[in-house]
Amino acid sequence: MFIVSALGILAAFFVFGIFSSGKITSSSEYSLASRKVSAGGVSGIILGSLVGGSSTVGTVQMAYHYGLSAWWFTLGGGIGCLIMGLWFVKPLRATELITLPQFLGGHFGQKSAVLSAVATALGSFIALIAQFLAGTALLGSVFPFPVWVSAIFMGLLILVFAYGGGLKSFSRLGAVKIVFLYGVMILCVGAAFLSGQTPLVLFRELPKDPFFNIFARGVARDLGAFTSLLCGVLCGQIYIQAVYAASDNATARKGCLMTSMITPPLGLLGVWIGLALRNSGVAVEASQALPFFIQTYFHPLVAGLLWSGIMITVLGTSVGITFGVATNLTRDMYLKTKRAAGYDDAKILFASRMTVLGTVIVAGLIALGAGKSMILQWAYLGMGIKGAGIIVPLVAAVFLPGRLPAGWSFLSGVCGLAGVFLGAAFLKGMDPLLPGLALSAMVALAGFLRRKKEPGLRR
Repeated sequence: MFIVSALGILAAFFVFGIFSSGKITSSSEYSLASRKVSAGGVSGIILGSLVGGSSTVGTVQMAYHYGLSAWWFTLGGGIGCLIMGLWFVKPLRATELITLPQFLGGHFGQKSAVLSAVATALGSFIALIAQFLAGTALLGSVFPFPVWVSAIFMGLLILVFAYGGGLKSFSRLGAVKIVFLYGVMILCVGAAFLSGQTPLVLFRELPKDPFFNIFARGVARDLGAFTSLLCGVLCGQIYIQAVYAASDNATARKGCLMTSMITPPLGLLGVWIGLALRNSGVAVEASQALPFFIQTYFHPLVAGLLWSGIMITVLGTSVGITFGVATNLTRDMYLKTKRAAGYDDAKILFASRMTVLGTVIVAGLIALGAGKSMILQWAYLGMGIKGAGIIVPLVAAVFLPGRLPAGWSFLSGVCGLAGVFLGAAFLKGMDPLLPGLALSAMVALAGFLRRKKEPGLRR
């Protein structure tokens, strides 16, 4: 009964998403839905990528270990969308572009464009690994497959939807799945409440530290995680793609603001579920906490429906991240080479789809080697890499155009990425984004000062 229910809902969502989008005939339609997306569609694209395995399976997993500290992911994502809507939409849409590196390249030159493409593609790719970990954990909770079989199945599901309708179908899936997901999470916390796991009971019976300490993993690490989400949203290709895909500035802004209100409450629901399972005394593999809760507290038919809602969430986010990575690799790297010179639209569309295939295969292989890693750790690292290499030059381009010299912008991005990797290697107990941001900001400040002393310095 569980399997029939779960597979039936999954099939319905795939049919809805693919057939409602119609046939994709151009690379613009595939990547930007022909720039005709509504506010709900913008929100759907962002939510489809942001709210996934990390926000659900990963949040419950971390809440089971640390409690309230698991909220930082959705809280940071929501505030990042708020900042995007209020201050970044208009300057980003001032020119009709497709990628963030194209925007930065227009301000700082080709070197900065290539660097930002590498940073955002690498960061998004690492976030895709987190989704693979969540998806294989969900599949493993139901089907007695080896992990490698679950990873292959996960990859095939991503490819079916990615090839089916491009960004247009992804936009529709994101808008519908968030309603479904809210229903799933509310039903889960309702079950926890009815079983006696109320917020008052949890607060009274569980140790305040770590479970009700927002900085349970350490102030530096948790603030770094929050900052990673802020920077990652502002620098993420799929979120920028959503802004560019909107029909006009007001629509893009409204979509971002809608998302900022929807995202944070989902994290709190996930925290409640994780704490309820912890307080019940159940010992379970943390990555299996959410699917275990669903299978334990609900009738198989209902449990299958709820499980499929979480799985759709993970798949939707995986598809969104894959689009972002493939767009960067295709538009900002491959199409800049001599081999791709003169490509017509059909060849660009084919290259985009082949890049999607390669991205999914490599991410799946790395996820297999990652074992039972904490899902949110991969998500935070991916967001941090994007932010460290891009956020300081991006802020300069948006708020101080023409004041940061091109060479200093490139150096700022390089130092930001170097700081992340050095921080990850040598600074334990601190999110590696923080040293990366510090180095990037110091270099940019030096560039501003240099420009002020030498007004004729080249942009």
